[in-house]
Amino acid sequence: MIKGLKMKKNLFIYAFFIMVLAILVGITLKVRLETPKNLRQSTISQWNSKFIRQTGNSAYVASKSSRKKTTVLSEGQGYGMLIAVKGATSSQADQKKFDQLDRYYLANRDGKTNLMSWKQTLNSKGQRIRKYQNSATDGDLYIAYSLIEAAKKWPKKANFYQRQAQTLLADILKYDYNSKTQELMVGNWAAHSRYQTMLRTSDVLPAQFDAFYKLTGNRTWVTIKQAMLKSLVSLSKQHRTGLIPDFAWIKKKQTVAVKAGTVSSKYDGDYYYNACRLPYNLAQSKDRLSQRILNKMMNFFMKQEYISGGYRLNGRRLNHYQSASFGAPIFFAANHNAKFSKLVQSEKYIFIQSLNANNYYQSALTILTTLGTFK
Repeated sequence: MIKGLKMKKNLFIYAFFIMVLAILVGITLKVRLETPKNLRQSTISQWNSKFIRQTGNSAYVASKSSRKKTTVLSEGQGYGMLIAVKGATSSQADQKKFDQLDRYYLANRDGKTNLMSWKQTLNSKGQRIRKYQNSATDGDLYIAYSLIEAAKKWPKKANFYQRQAQTLLADILKYDYNSKTQELMVGNWAAHSRYQTMLRTSDVLPAQFDAFYKLTGNRTWVTIKQAMLKSLVSLSKQHRTGLIPDFAWIKKKQTVAVKAGTVSSKYDGDYYYNACRLPYNLAQSKDRLSQRILNKMMNFFMKQEYISGGYRLNGRRLNHYQSASFGAPIFFAANHNAKFSKLVQSEKYIFIQSLNANNYYQSALTILTTLGTFK
């Protein structure tokens, strides 16, 4: 009886091993055999069919949809515009798609500013039911950067895109910049509240800040980059893992993680669904501080059996599932540094699965990784 149970257990372990091996072989073959061009095109097609919606002569990214209504976020619109230009050729059709997304942004600005309303609700016909007040800084940063990239992609309309980017960037500095901390706030709503010293760590975009400075000549963007990276260094030093929380308080002596439930969830002070973007953000910059912060995190991930969906700052897992929202940015960063090639291999699985139609955020990070890696 006992011997039979042991035999069954051994057979189960053997079968499980064969299954895992088969999956890994399948992933390797798929990534090796599928040309970069095909992989890019397949992912772009999925993104367009699952998340891009038309309304009149404009288009939007459906962050969340049901039969009765759709939610649009400025963050999603910024990602959509960036994906549209990064995945585009120089064709008129691709430019038309970008312009449609741009028109939706222009039609949904917050009040008399050039910042985008952070959220809109549309009915089943694509008509706006409600436009929420206030902005979210991350969405506006992505929109501004996408306009700069569009000017490079389509030179004939470069002046138009650049002027738009300049007016948007001017309003980000006017409404979202805290001159005392020299860092960006989470949105224009934070200016006259205790949240004016709160940092959303995923708003740290060093390569994009360099692009903003190059376009505008305004050295405030250099100041912002240095101050925000300094805050990340402060957070990185506090734990051997180098992990950084979703949100933090900017203080004189050091920047510290917020407590659970300060913003939106019990994971606000953990490495969770905002901070997971950081490897992607930092890997785009060759800045010394950016690489220092990134490398410490990546060294922690190198020691993990697998990358899970979130961590305490001390390195303890928050979940046991894998998520492309976390894996894609790590894959992107690892692909830029041969020292982390193990993570390129372990996170390849994200390219064997279709984009999740019910998770625009994960899909956006996956496609940005695809476009930034397979050229």
